[in-house]
Amino acid sequence: MGNFFKHRFVGRWPARGAKILWLLSRLVRTKTIGIDQIKSLPKVIFAHWHGDEIALLPRLGNLGITILVSHSKDGEIMAKAAWSLGYRITRGSSSRGAAGGLLALVKAVRDGHNAGLAVDGPRGPRGKCKPGVVRLAQKTGVPLFPIGVAASRKFVFKKTWNQAYLPLPFARQVFFFDKPMYFQNTTDADSMGRHCRLVEEALCHAHDRSEVELTRWMRS
Repeated sequence: MGNFFKHRFVGRWPARGAKILWLLSRLVRTKTIGIDQIKSLPKVIFAHWHGDEIALLPRLGNLGITILVSHSKDGEIMAKAAWSLGYRITRGSSSRGAAGGLLALVKAVRDGHNAGLAVDGPRGPRGKCKPGVVRLAQKTGVPLFPIGVAASRKFVFKKTWNQAYLPLPFARQVFFFDKPMYFQNTTDADSMGRHCRLVEEALCHAHDRSEVELTRWMRS
């Protein structure tokens, strides 16, 4: 009886939670800016900060994105939820399993899929780009698109390290897809550090632009 309950209810709740998240996202008025850039490209990499994923997940599942999810218990929940929203899943992280996770993402992109990655995870520090996303862009030669998100009203999970948030029903939100980034295949520490700083600057710029566009929208 215990195993039956675990499989039937506990095992299914991430997918059901994802469905609720999808329904809630339809109550948020969303404006997407810059996504037309990707329509002529065979494959792309999407980069975002940790914390924005709850806003992004229910909206981008139709773009053929493979995402990297950690091997933790929280990662297992995330994997089931994301899969039910249309994402392809590979397991790994920027710490344990990093090499395997990166190789799986490289293979997914080379097989013709898009990829998405929170660049400052899985443990932070918040707002600091890890090398994984740069290596992915280098090894595949695929453009990286920074995404900025702004929401007019949201519930912030203050006890989370990344300050994850949920856009509230009837709020407005803006997704801003900034200009594509390309990286030369250099592996020395100084070059990698510079590349990571460029990604950080680009994501900060994308977030600033999303805030500007949201303010204009609210005033119109």
